[in-house]
Amino acid sequence: MRLSLAPQGYRAVSGWFALAALACLLVADLHVTTLHPLAELSRLLGGLIRPDILSVEGSSILYTVAFAVLGVAVGAGAGLLLAIPFARSRAVRIACAALRSVHELFWALLLMQVFGLSATTGVLAIALPYAGICAKVYSEIIEEADLSALRVLPPGTGAISAFAYARLPDLAGRFADYTLYRLECGMRSSLVLGFIGLPTMGFTLESAFRQGRYAEAGALLLVFYALIGSRRLWVRSWSVPLLLVGALFALPPAIGRAEIGPSLVRFLTRDIVPAPLRAGDASLGGLWAGSGRS
Repeated sequence: MRLSLAPQGYRAVSGWFALAALACLLVADLHVTTLHPLAELSRLLGGLIRPDILSVEGSSILYTVAFAVLGVAVGAGAGLLLAIPFARSRAVRIACAALRSVHELFWALLLMQVFGLSATTGVLAIALPYAGICAKVYSEIIEEADLSALRVLPPGTGAISAFAYARLPDLAGRFADYTLYRLECGMRSSLVLGFIGLPTMGFTLESAFRQGRYAEAGALLLVFYALIGSRRLWVRSWSVPLLLVGALFALPPAIGRAEIGPSLVRFLTRDIVPAPLRAGDASLGGLWAGSGRS
């Protein structure tokens, strides 16, 4: 049974969210830390108006595109496989919901405990949530498709053969359109991964803002907008294999060395457990006190 809210219910829920947002605003830290905010704002606008294009590192652009292309490719491929049993399997739906409920940045923070600052962390941080998202959307596309082609198949045709020969040709165009949209989202996700230390454009962008190099920050933003806006020019059916192979060779080396086996064991047995629970205090007071110490 599908639950639905009346318009009055939506307005009531929206009102409660608005009140909660106002309550959070009252306790938010909104202090201005700069001594001359207007002067800093003028410098920021000046940097955006006169960007320093020559300061943009080409390697950061390559890493941003490489993480996005490979992450979306792995996520979309896994999502397509999961989309076939998605409507019939509750376990698959729950697994996909769990994957897509965690943001790419938090996946990266989790994976970094195991793989360190490596290409594996960046690719999987995008691929895991995108697999859950693509599985759901691809499944909805499959359910809405015309079933007339299935009626001409001979009796006894397997599910995989029926999907590959009768349904996939009709669905390929819609799959491709949505995957290209996901690639744009993957570019933004790849940029955000720079905030945890991966060498994408986000890492350089954060450093430029922190150090007041606003002309460099403006140039990075303009280059990133150009990448997103020109996606239709450099992502074509004939260029996809070249992008995948190029992205594999363009991945950055790992920063430091991570012992994957011991790191995985430590993460599953120790790091994933909150500090108060490791100490044996599972009460609410112990959890609150432990969160203050950690």
